[in-house]
Amino acid sequence: MNDVPSPIDLRNYDDALEWQITANVKRPWRQDFFGYYTKLIRTQTVDKCQVLELGSGPGFLAQHILSQLFHVEYTAFDFSDAMHRLAQQKLNSAERSRARYLIGNFKEANWKNALAQKYDYIIIHQALHELRHKKYATDFHKAVKTLLNPKGHYLVCDHLCAPDAMKNDQLYMNKQEHLDALKQASFENIKMPLEIEGLCLFEMIME
Repeated sequence: MNDVPSPIDLRNYDDALEWQITANVKRPWRQDFFGYYTKLIRTQTVDKCQVLELGSGPGFLAQHILSQLFHVEYTAFDFSDAMHRLAQQKLNSAERSRARYLIGNFKEANWKNALAQKYDYIIIHQALHELRHKKYATDFHKAVKTLLNPKGHYLVCDHLCAPDAMKNDQLYMNKQEHLDALKQASFENIKMPLEIEGLCLFEMIME
C-alpha cells in the first residue's frame, strides 16, 4: 500500500498561512481539545513540566498552553520552518523564552533522535495522519513511548474514518484501529475523554 500524497505542501509559506487562516474556522471545536489539555496539565502538574507537541503547525496550541500555564516548558516539533515562523509570531517574549522549536520529520526513521530528553506530556493534535498512511501508526506510537517520563501523559487527537467524518480509510483510522495501534505499541488503560465532530482524543499514562 502506497503512502497517501498530501494535496498541499506545508513547508511552503503560502500553504502554511492558508492552513493557519482556515483551521479554526473549519473546526472551532479545536478549542475544546485545547482546553482539555490545559486543564489536565494544570490539575496533574504543579511543578515545572516539559511538554512536547509533535506536528505543532502554526502554534495555536502552544500559544494556548504557554499563555495560561507558566510552569510549562514547551517543545514544538514540526517539519516546516514556515509553520515555526508563524508559531513564533503568536508568543510574547516571556512565552517565547519557555519555547523551543525543532525541525524534524516523523516520517524519517530516526526522527526522535533530535529530542534529547524525556517529556511529561506529549501531544499530537490533528497531525497523526501526516504519517501519510495508517500502517505507520504503531511504530510511531512505539517511538513516542520512549520519550515519555514515568507517569507521563500521551495525548493523541486525530480525525476518525467514519461515515460522518473522514472517508479515506488508508490515511485515517476508525476508533478500533486507533485502539489497536496503541495497544500494539504496549499502551494500556486507554481513555477516550473527548470526541467532537469527527475529532477523537485518546489519552494514555505511562506506568
